[in-house]
Amino acid sequence: MEERYRSIQRVLLAALAVNLVLATGKLFLGWMLGSLSVMSDGVHSVLDGAGSVIGLVAIHVAAMPPDPRHPYGHRKFEVLATLILAGLLLLSCWEILGSAVTRIARPSTVPDFSWGGVVFLLATLGINFALSQYEAKRGRELESPLLAADAAHTRSDMATTLLALLGLFTARIGWPMLDAVAAILIVLIIGRAAYRIIMESVDTVADARRLDPAAIRRVAEAVQGVENAHDIRSHGMSNDIHIDLHLRVDKAMSARQVFDIEKQVVADLKTRFPGVTEVAIRHEPSDIRQDEDKD
Repeated sequence: MEERYRSIQRVLLAALAVNLVLATGKLFLGWMLGSLSVMSDGVHSVLDGAGSVIGLVAIHVAAMPPDPRHPYGHRKFEVLATLILAGLLLLSCWEILGSAVTRIARPSTVPDFSWGGVVFLLATLGINFALSQYEAKRGRELESPLLAADAAHTRSDMATTLLALLGLFTARIGWPMLDAVAAILIVLIIGRAAYRIIMESVDTVADARRLDPAAIRRVAEAVQGVENAHDIRSHGMSNDIHIDLHLRVDKAMSARQVFDIEKQVVADLKTRFPGVTEVAIRHEPSDIRQDEDKD
């Protein structure tokens, strides 16, 4: 397994351990206080932990080498994991929203205020902040969409904790119904995070353009012997970008000269764009447009 994938696994294992501890504490506290927003916050932490498990499985598969059925490798399983996690978040939105509507329609219980609960939730905020910063930093270093998504989930978990605190304080001042309103706001936060993750993942799966064609053209045309670069495309993940382009060269060049030019273009593109792993080049003689015009 590549060191990159081992590093991602270590981060996910740390996140899983933290989320399981926090989820247990939040769910117990929410049950003791009868607070819907604290319970919702706990559910979110459970799903964060589930996301880490899914991520661990996906990273194990993504690290597998190419095979006859998957000649380009299994890297996109990392993206698939983010889509599954986003689906779990949307499911949690539905469940939390249903509970909030029920609380508003039939306000049978009022959450209790507890300074101990407030201290615990404030502590979870600090822990989640440190975890999200760590995941985001490692996600950038490892160019991992999964870690970036997990960091976003952790940040949204911080928002749900803040709203849970709001629910406790509103109960303290005699506005217990705002606990349900806080839960609805939590739904909006989780839903927004899920939407963003889905759109970013869909772009990767649908082979959305990864690099600016003009930037690729500048690099290619800077190589001596390249008269023009065109029909430029790019797709893939940030750490596994594939480029294909056409190069127009002097028709008098030998096959060896053209090969050397293509080799230099590939090297320069990989230097300029570190995430590039594959470059497919089709070369054309300089008079091809004139021939096409005659046809």
